[in-house]
Amino acid sequence: MAGKPWVDKDQCISCGICIGNLPQVFRFDSHGKSECYDPEGADTETIQSQAVELCPVSCIVWVE
Repeated sequence: MAGKPWVDKDQCISCGICIGNLPQVFRFDSHGKSECYDPEGADTETIQSQAVELCPVSCIVWVE
């Protein structure tokens, strides 16, 4: 893993798992899709285990 988490909003189903687990990192945008507003809000391992790995549609990825 390198870089920062990014949400592919075209794939996001607005389930809220990432937001529920890491509200200090993710939030809903004005269209009801998840977005990463503070990638520094949690460490890499926590974001990976509590958001990336739990996303049911795998729309959260790491980008440079």
